[in-house]
Amino acid sequence: MAIETSALVALSNDVAATVERVADGVVAVEARSRLGSSGFFIQPDLILTADHALESDDVAIVRAGGTGEAATIVGRDPSTDLALLRVSSPGTPLAFASADAPRVGAIVLAVARDDDGDLAATMGVLSAVGEAWRTWQGGEIDRFVRPDLSLYPRFSGSPLVDATGKVLGLNTGGLSRRQALTVPSTTIERVVDALLTRGRIPRGYLGVALQGVQGGVIILGVERGSPADRGGLIVGDVITAIGGKPVEDASDVHARLGAATVGAPLGIDVQRGGAPHHLDVVVGERPER
Repeated sequence: MAIETSALVALSNDVAATVERVADGVVAVEARSRLGSSGFFIQPDLILTADHALESDDVAIVRAGGTGEAATIVGRDPSTDLALLRVSSPGTPLAFASADAPRVGAIVLAVARDDDGDLAATMGVLSAVGEAWRTWQGGEIDRFVRPDLSLYPRFSGSPLVDATGKVLGLNTGGLSRRQALTVPSTTIERVVDALLTRGRIPRGYLGVALQGVQGGVIILGVERGSPADRGGLIVGDVITAIGGKPVEDASDVHARLGAATVGAPLGIDVQRGGAPHHLDVVVGERPER
């Protein structure tokens, strides 16, 4: 019994030490009318947080001890629920784990702060690690990561860390109504690079209205002057493949229009009047609404 007790005490001490190790890099984020969120430093002047929690451009952060300061929004991407903030006073960046680190069953921790700067933590395991997926807003997530832990109020935007305190990703309740998910480090790296460069993530755009039919999707409307219009697509065309990959519904079309396609020609196969046609359409960038 003494040995088992010693093992539990050692585990408890290790978990508490891990939380303390990352604490200086975690902040509270205030930018909404209700409960705020958390965030964490990824560079001395840059904080990553959950985009859905930013309901105002008037953003403040709270550090340990209740010290608050203003922050500015560098860029945001609702489709991956990531937002980047900049502060004038440097903080302690957290280190990321290697890209292949997430393992099902591994002990993980979420670490957050409340609006008084007090620390909060919750512990669980990684319940699922899967393939790349796409959010309902079209965001590309490099890996499905689901922790089995409770995301209490203010935990959106918090880091998910492994037993050594390395960051596996950002926790959010904004990508699914049914479960808490984690945006993995590989997605964070890609999105942050784009936000620092452009302030947003470019999305491919054709300018067509679509409806699924047997064998593809039919074009119900083409915006005048749009990439589709300039590329020769017309109402009544049935898109059967994009980039050589078959399409079955409108979501397949959107999935082919990633950031890398903007400004590049994209091969589109259609059925027109019962005959196959191939067009190369230069993809545009989706305008901001």
